[in-house]
Amino acid sequence: MNYTVLVVEDHAATGEAMLEHLALLGYRGQLAKTAEEALRICETEDVDILLADLNLPGHDGIWLLEKVRELNHRLPVVMITGNASISTAVEATKKGAHDYIEKPVDTRRLQTVLTSASRLRKLSLENEMLAPTLDLSDPFKGLIGQSPPLKRLIEIIRRVAPTPASVLILGESGTGKELVANAIVALSKRAQGPYIKLNSAALPRDTLESELFGHVKGAFTGAIRDRRGRFELSHGGTLFLDEIGDMPPETQVKLLRVLQEGEFERMGGSDIIKVDVRIIAATNRNLAQLVAQGQFREDLYFRLNVIQIEVPALRERRGDIPLLANTFLKTFCGKEPKTLSPEAAAALAAYGWPGNVRELRNIMERISIIVSGETIQESDLPHEIRRAKNVSPGAAPALRGTMDDLEREAIFQALREHKGVKSEAARQLGIGLKTLYRKLEKYGQEGFDLGFLSAPMGDKSQQDSQEET
Repeated sequence: MNYTVLVVEDHAATGEAMLEHLALLGYRGQLAKTAEEALRICETEDVDILLADLNLPGHDGIWLLEKVRELNHRLPVVMITGNASISTAVEATKKGAHDYIEKPVDTRRLQTVLTSASRLRKLSLENEMLAPTLDLSDPFKGLIGQSPPLKRLIEIIRRVAPTPASVLILGESGTGKELVANAIVALSKRAQGPYIKLNSAALPRDTLESELFGHVKGAFTGAIRDRRGRFELSHGGTLFLDEIGDMPPETQVKLLRVLQEGEFERMGGSDIIKVDVRIIAATNRNLAQLVAQGQFREDLYFRLNVIQIEVPALRERRGDIPLLANTFLKTFCGKEPKTLSPEAAAALAAYGWPGNVRELRNIMERISIIVSGETIQESDLPHEIRRAKNVSPGAAPALRGTMDDLEREAIFQALREHKGVKSEAARQLGIGLKTLYRKLEKYGQEGFDLGFLSAPMGDKSQQDSQEET
């Protein structure tokens, strides 16, 4: 990776000589003549290493060091000093400078210091990329539930993650496609490498290509310096391309080349840049249909679709709804916990959830703020959920009728999924075991026409009996 070094030197001839040295060592150099100018560049542009003279007109190098440390404490700063200022340079290292170089600058010493600063920069970039997105101790963080569809999804992730293959994640908006991508990366052999994300639908066409592949100075109006793209930053790791179905055709062509050959050029540049990146793509659109309509390249589709993972909609895993809802309530309520009443849980289970898990999370956040009591009642739910008497297509027909019917069916589904183990069913429903037994007594055994309820259930059945007492 070619790093950008900002040289801060007020003497023009010395500054140009430094840029020549940097080019010979494989670095991209940029020159600033004052501390104020250097600070403006650090605030608005990508700088990897700052190489600053201690003695500058106006504010000196120490002032610049302190300001840059406030702006970005991860940016390595190397001070340049004359013999008379060695003590000041040593003081600068105590204030956070990475190292210092004496004048006249020795090329070998410069190379050693810059190599060390580059390693520090690479490590800090990787830490910034990984820290906010991945929890390696909990790869499936956010994928909450015990339903068969979710268990199948997790099993697929476990099998796919260690492979180097490209992955295409399909699913409706709000189902958790990014959580699936996070889990794949956390369980992959690239977990310690950079993990970069890009939403293709969130960027204008004229900036998407630059974000992906970078650009060189002068490539377009406003390109005042070279800039690395997401592919270059992802080298040795993983690039997650969300909403890939919204990528424009001209960008699809360049993406295909990277997938096929592992190389690209920056916008406006001619140098070939080779990268080793694993691609995970996601979309809520029907890519096969887009291919048929000529809106998505068929060859790119096949390249991305080496392994396909479909994330189930929330209506396909209704048994997870009470657990998800109660988990969100715990997150938002903090020290004032709230729980769902069985009637509220049944109403949630009956709703179609067009926004999937994201919609459920938003509603639980709203309820946690508005409702003052400890128990969320059906009347506390939004109007569109309370009035839901029919579920969306594909759900169990029995979820139609009165709230008692809906509650009975929610309990039925939980028992069915856990093969009659009442303790696990109660946990999924977010109610106590005694409450579950009261509901069973209320609705009568005929309300649960399940052969396994009267069959021996081994240790789990014994556990239920012990918990009941």
